[in-house]
Amino acid sequence: MPQWDHRADVVVVGTGAAACAAAAAAADRGASVVMLEAADAAGGTTRRSGGAYWIPNNSLMRAHGFTDPRADAIKLMARLSYPMLYDPAQPRLGLPKLQYELLAAFYDNASPAIDRLRQLGALDPIILPNYGYSPNPVTDPDYFAELPENHAPYGRVLTAKSPPGSTEFPGLYLSEGLLAHLRNRGVPILLKHRVTDVVRNGRGEVIGVEVENNGSTRFIRGKRGVIFATGGFAHDRDKLRSYSRGPLFGSCSVTTSNGAFVDIGAHVGAELGNLANGFYYQAALEDAAAHEGFVVRPDAHVFFPYGDSTLLVNKYGRRVVNEKSPYHVRTQSHFDWRQTEFPNLVQFMIWDQWTANEPTPWPWRGIVPFPGQTSPLVFQAGTLEQLAQRIREHLDAMRGASFLSSAIVPFVHLSPDFVPTLRATIERFNTFASTGVDLDFHRGETPMEQAWQGPSRSTTGNRTMYPLTLSGPYYCAILGAATLDTSGGPVIGTDARVLRPDGTSIPGLFGAGNCIASPTGQGYWGAGGTIGPALTFGFIAGRNAATSPTLSD
Repeated sequence: MPQWDHRADVVVVGTGAAACAAAAAAADRGASVVMLEAADAAGGTTRRSGGAYWIPNNSLMRAHGFTDPRADAIKLMARLSYPMLYDPAQPRLGLPKLQYELLAAFYDNASPAIDRLRQLGALDPIILPNYGYSPNPVTDPDYFAELPENHAPYGRVLTAKSPPGSTEFPGLYLSEGLLAHLRNRGVPILLKHRVTDVVRNGRGEVIGVEVENNGSTRFIRGKRGVIFATGGFAHDRDKLRSYSRGPLFGSCSVTTSNGAFVDIGAHVGAELGNLANGFYYQAALEDAAAHEGFVVRPDAHVFFPYGDSTLLVNKYGRRVVNEKSPYHVRTQSHFDWRQTEFPNLVQFMIWDQWTANEPTPWPWRGIVPFPGQTSPLVFQAGTLEQLAQRIREHLDAMRGASFLSSAIVPFVHLSPDFVPTLRATIERFNTFASTGVDLDFHRGETPMEQAWQGPSRSTTGNRTMYPLTLSGPYYCAILGAATLDTSGGPVIGTDARVLRPDGTSIPGLFGAGNCIASPTGQGYWGAGGTIGPALTFGFIAGRNAATSPTLSD
């Protein structure tokens, strides 16, 4: 056995939402805890996030009179997570036993976990407020409120409180609240401690970790267990190319998200799962190009394209997706494969002077600057011909830039008939906008799209559509597929223990967050679809690790 540099009942690897929930739950059960962070600051990707967490049947929604029946909630999650398997007439809704049980475990444990973290003072949530256009006075609708399985379209999304006037993403305050609680409990948080391997005893039980710290190797003992709650592998190009089912230009996850737990878990015999999936959104390519795939600027994130006449078109000048659909859904239009190319690999977000002049401070304004402001991610042109030329110039400037698992390759160029096709696309969209019915992509047909549209000039009842002007100036940003993080890794059971391929657990090893095979499958259930499961399974992991028997050296 190595010479231990630090000992605790439970070792938690990471300092994001899953890790903090794990540490808080373990400390709550009386266990001593040490947290290890590879970066020089705590918080992980949670600190950079929107701070929302999707929690079914939570006590705040129940206090407002919202009900969230268990059977229906599990059906909704199953449909979104495993659409290729979901069949409500089949046992377990058509899902394999473990996948079904993980969804049920999330429903059963999510609200109690949040309630206990509130009681401890680690969380102080509110229901995500109504931004002004919801039919419900309390909150906005769920992303998939229109689905027949969704019997609780309001109230599942909780978020951290932000100080009045703050322009920071609420994830900062979520992270700070969790970390403050742990510091008050005396939990050591060791920064610049990158875990490189686990330590096992003669029986194969995980009893600690090997750590690299400032060029030296250290060994940290976990007497009852080790919980990995680190990021995914968004910043490991080799893993992305090997596993991801779609080409990705960037990620807003912290750069320490390099998939260490995929390698460590595989080394100790863990089953790996869900490696092809991630939590997707669109990002401005020019920001990703400037930071080797790391999306840094807050305005580079395009969650919901702003403006009632804003369009997304591909290199042929054609619309390819409902511009107002949820970002996780919309982004997968970039992955469309046609014979020898990805025709939608790069998309162009185009808006007109009215949208540019619109002054509303809307939460999803994103890449569209306020009137009088400029952005290096946005360019302008007087005509469609000039716009095409500007697009060519910006594409050429990014050729050779280092992204993640994709690049501005030679076939990423505008087609010769881009301008006339774009003009026809605008005219066709304008016809739809005049009636309020998008015959191509059904824009504006869901409650969420209507509510999160923001300001609108429409008089048709479809707030998401208004004719785009046929004369300039035009504004444009170049977008590509990005990921909040990946969602694959070692498979866990309902107790958050890491499993072998035969279904048995690896003693002493637990997992939660983006580093594991996410119970969400390929789905993104709504705002906070990453942090909700992270908090819940982190809490489960911490509670179970703290009450596990001591493992001998």
